[in-house]
Amino acid sequence: MITTIDGFEFSSPLNPEQVASLAKFHRQQLNAAIYNENQHIGNMGIGHRTKIAELTKDFPVEEQKEFYRIYNQTLYALADDPLHPPHAAHQGNIMLLVLMLVIIAAVLYYIFIRHITTSY
Repeated sequence: MITTIDGFEFSSPLNPEQVASLAKFHRQQLNAAIYNENQHIGNMGIGHRTKIAELTKDFPVEEQKEFYRIYNQTLYALADDPLHPPHAAHQGNIMLLVLMLVIIAAVLYYIFIRHITTSY
């Protein structure tokens, strides 16, 4: 079984280099679209995922999982934005969040609740 997507031919069993090359090609297209006002990046990304879904729908389940694993890992490896690294979404300081909620609660108490209870 040979299937073509964006000029890349895929056969069964999968070749990881082909999948990685496709991910790199898609990343290059997205990078080029950033500076092109006639292309919408969201539509392009959805188009890429649609093509991949159509390609992999005839693959066995294990091959589908392997394809997506390789494709996604390659895209994560190519994400070289130092301001928004992939692991940044998982970081967060829970104590800072609790402190901010306590401050907001104290301010609201002193503005509304204390004013209402002392005026009667």
